[in-house]
Amino acid sequence: MIRIENLTFYYNGVTQPVLKEINLEVNSGEFVLVTGPSGGGKSSLCRCLNGLIPHFYGGKIAGRVEVGGLDTFKHSTKELATRVGMVFQDPENQLVCLDVEREIAFGLENLAFPRELIAKRLEESLDTLGISSLRYRQVHELSGGEKQKVAIASVLALHPSILILDEPTSELDPKGAEELLSLVMRLNDELGLTIILIEHRLDRVLQYADRLIVLNRGAITADGKVRDIMSSCYQELLQMGVGVPPMIRLVQRLRDKGISIEGTPLTVKEGRAMLDKAFHGASGRLTHSSGSIDGKPLVETKRLWYAYPIGLTALKNVSLSIDEGEFVAIMGRNASGKTTLVKHFNRLLIPTKGRVSVDGVDTRGATIAKLARKVGFVFQNPNDHLFANTVDDEITFTLKNLGFSSSEMESRTNEVLAKFNLIKYRNHYPRSLSGGEKQRVALASVLAGQPKILILDEPTRGMEYRLKSELMSFLDEYRQQGNTVILVSHDVEIVAEYASRVILLSEGKVVVDGEKHEVLSRALLFSPQINRLTQAFERYGVPNNILTVDEALDVLP
Repeated sequence: MIRIENLTFYYNGVTQPVLKEINLEVNSGEFVLVTGPSGGGKSSLCRCLNGLIPHFYGGKIAGRVEVGGLDTFKHSTKELATRVGMVFQDPENQLVCLDVEREIAFGLENLAFPRELIAKRLEESLDTLGISSLRYRQVHELSGGEKQKVAIASVLALHPSILILDEPTSELDPKGAEELLSLVMRLNDELGLTIILIEHRLDRVLQYADRLIVLNRGAITADGKVRDIMSSCYQELLQMGVGVPPMIRLVQRLRDKGISIEGTPLTVKEGRAMLDKAFHGASGRLTHSSGSIDGKPLVETKRLWYAYPIGLTALKNVSLSIDEGEFVAIMGRNASGKTTLVKHFNRLLIPTKGRVSVDGVDTRGATIAKLARKVGFVFQNPNDHLFANTVDDEITFTLKNLGFSSSEMESRTNEVLAKFNLIKYRNHYPRSLSGGEKQRVALASVLAGQPKILILDEPTRGMEYRLKSELMSFLDEYRQQGNTVILVSHDVEIVAEYASRVILLSEGKVVVDGEKHEVLSRALLFSPQINRLTQAFERYGVPNNILTVDEALDVLP
């Protein structure tokens, strides 16, 4: 089905190859999971499979790539389109039409499919993804997760034999991610599609894959059965920054303590069976601190309502207060109003009804420029930040607007470049970087200004585990200095590890607001993996509000 021989590729203007001597075969019907650090070559490898490399992306290429008997160097992307379907990391990169129905039909129309077949495929795709209700919606009105589903539907409509998905769950809530992965598994099982899935958050996907390929610095460093690699390459994966699932990290740390555990669990059910004896002797109570400090209210909303011009009411009677020094996570399903809410905190949106105040200032009477000195906002899509010619210029632009001196701009720029491992990219064009690298540039450009209130909308999208941990540790230090961090995220594991308080939204309303252990424990889809695992051991006296690996270890003898 797929055969790659001695593939090496350089992007234009780059001295180091993004892919180095890749040799790989993928059989028909395989479910292949590809992971590795950001910038390791994962997306570039997949672009070689549908002909985007070398036909669209310029550069120097050597070797051979054959897909379904076609040499991708010689055959056009049009010829490959019905064989290889790819859903990009950023869905906006492939959405070209105004409404959802036209978007799904676009590829079929360009390939001159008969009208009757287009109508049939359109209905199939809408039903398969469960997005029939979005059929007549304008694409620009959709949430990030909804756009992701539309992009997948448009690819599935072409009935490819190979489906490539580049971090398809990155913008989806836990329920949406579970539904999507179940769908992909069904396409693999029942229709025999070959699936190539790029993903950083392995706790969601390991159990579905037949095979795991790890890419690092453009080379394949591991390739084999998932369980074998997770057990034999555990330390190497951690050193690379690969996000080993919490349950497997717990097993390895118990082994380090001398506790014998048979096997490596890939599902919570397997984990319960393997860890039953270890938790049978658990003792003690879970103790934890809120992580917050007493401070004055910095962000307050009172009876906040917001309706978009199209008539959609996104927020309904939201009243809350966020204090100085808090680390607050805002969670909820896609289109529940999370991004709409935080856009009120820097006056990107003005309330339809109600009031929003920031550090005592009513946002109706303030300008965005004035609030920018107090509120830093990192958008969900990093491309919304990036417009300069170099990474260095991207960061200094913000500092110039805030009135910093030349010496301050230089020191702050160097500091954030080092903090986010971006020094080697300082002269690169930001939009040419990988998704995770672009996210880091966007973060650096905002954090350089050291705002008192920092809002981050899905900041860890496309970021490997090591960089996630470094970022969140930095944000926690930032909070300890008296600043406020507001994190919008679907990443339950990151929220469980670092946030102190969770606000859960549904259909524009606050349904739960409290300390993270109260909100995330026994919350089904919004419970982290360790909480779902340890719930089974409550009969042994294990607390039912354990959220992290460290907390699980604390209750063991």
